[in-house]
Amino acid sequence: MSIRLLLPLLFGTARACSNIIVTGGASADGNPMVGYNADSAALHGAVSHWPHGHHAKGAVREVFSWDLGIKLGEIPEAAETYNVIGNANCQGLVIGETTLGGLAELSNVGKDWRNGTILDYGQLIYITLQRAATAREAIKVMHALTAAYGYASDMEGFSLSDATTGEAWYMELIGKGGFEKGALWVALRVPEGHIMAHANQARITRFLPCDDEKACLMAPDVVSFAIAHGYFHGEADDPSFSFSDVYDPVTFEGARFCEARVWSVFSAVADPASFDAAAHLDYAQGRNLTNRMPLFVKPKAKLTRAQVHSLLSLHYEDSWLSPYADVGAGAEHSPYRWNGLTWEYEGKTYVNERVVGTQYTAWHWVAQLRRGVPKPMGALQWWGADDHTWAPKIPLHGGASAVHSSYDDADCTARAACRRAHGLQGNVREFSLHSAWWVANLVADQVYAKADRAAPLVRKARAELDAALTAALVDADDKAARAFAAGDAKGALATLTDHAVAAGAAATARWTALWQELLVSFLDGRVTAANPKEPVCECTKESATFSEAWKAKVVADTGDHYLQPPAPPPGALAGQPTWFHAKPTRSKLSIPGVAH
Repeated sequence: MSIRLLLPLLFGTARACSNIIVTGGASADGNPMVGYNADSAALHGAVSHWPHGHHAKGAVREVFSWDLGIKLGEIPEAAETYNVIGNANCQGLVIGETTLGGLAELSNVGKDWRNGTILDYGQLIYITLQRAATAREAIKVMHALTAAYGYASDMEGFSLSDATTGEAWYMELIGKGGFEKGALWVALRVPEGHIMAHANQARITRFLPCDDEKACLMAPDVVSFAIAHGYFHGEADDPSFSFSDVYDPVTFEGARFCEARVWSVFSAVADPASFDAAAHLDYAQGRNLTNRMPLFVKPKAKLTRAQVHSLLSLHYEDSWLSPYADVGAGAEHSPYRWNGLTWEYEGKTYVNERVVGTQYTAWHWVAQLRRGVPKPMGALQWWGADDHTWAPKIPLHGGASAVHSSYDDADCTARAACRRAHGLQGNVREFSLHSAWWVANLVADQVYAKADRAAPLVRKARAELDAALTAALVDADDKAARAFAAGDAKGALATLTDHAVAAGAAATARWTALWQELLVSFLDGRVTAANPKEPVCECTKESATFSEAWKAKVVADTGDHYLQPPAPPPGALAGQPTWFHAKPTRSKLSIPGVAH
């Protein structure tokens, strides 16, 4: 029984993330897309970078844990490594992930070279991006790396796609605990015309026979290891073998907090013939754990990048799981909750919904894998720090070699001491207006407290900035493509880098100004509007207005506590002299400082 206990998915050090994979056949422009929310309240979101390099024999690469920040060991450098910026490389490959947890006894979290496990899931991504050019090649590199240097993490789900082949793959991988070095994994290609999503719960069930490497790849001992350790009682070629049910069986938490996010994505865009949202609602609710959802679905219409951003910002709008209407949403319909995912009352456990677009995202991106362009231009990440819903997104080509300093993380992967050593301002505990993550948080916090009033202004600003950055991208693409065609690769790469730096500068400047606008507009809970005819503040100050539904909640909760009694008729006050006049007085609410 204990070997099937799941490690906590949503607490502790591992990131609880959400991914979306869109094949070229399901994309409006014909190019694959991968979307990624890297969710962690403990990480400062910024862009990590490793330059293209040639390395002498005997050179080594240090490996630091993505989540724990500790050194896990060193591995030999490859003779040549590709440029990596964010989660993309100069060959047109992107890799995203979500932590799945898996069987507790197979976890290697906290182990290092002394245990024969050097590579955690984060460094496995980055080192693979330095060494692989396509999704299928990346899967094989990840297998070779974990076999050689061990795997120091929980179970992970990986999204992989590239601009060279246009293929999109989903991979699930788990270590072997203290039994032996290496990892157990299965990778399936997402069928053309389909989409896929994953969010902290293993989703690959039956996959055997895995005999077509264009559609399925697997570690050779996936089934035999399970048989040897008593996880599966069957034959090595048994088609009933389920990777998820063996290595990460679904629990209430896995369904309600994790798979429900996938349900939300599928519900929003899937063709009803491909996915029946109502039929799988009891699974998303955590009430029927056997009612598993399909791994891949067809969308009812081909998806744009803007739609993928919207999907990664979902809060269960207009569904049974919607958190917008109960008392926890407050007067301005906030989908966020501040008291964790579970809470106790009179001996019973209750839950808050784990939304896709959560407030504690560290960074996020939607990558377009653009075919038919020079490889350094193939992987285009629209990258943002903090909450996907409210942050600006800047375009970063895989061939860019730098970003604006407000987005820069060097090769630190958010380690505070490393950032200080590189002269980078800001981390989770050190505020800086020169940190895009902090500036995005400032804007998002204005929305969290004043959702109905602030959200429309942020959406408008984001749309305007996106349009401006898209126009600049068109110019940069054209200039770089002409340079590549003329044989000036150095000039082309400089154009991509200059564009990345300029986009980051523009986004941070605009979001800093937006925060200031929101602060002024909603200071002290009021609504401030410009009024040049008013000589003192050149403004008007009004109170917020709330919905009738919220007023009804307050009255139901408090009865007549706040009820204003009817005004008495003139002369009706007890003890009032007969000569008392009945002339009206000025309303106290009109006195400056009483109501406004």
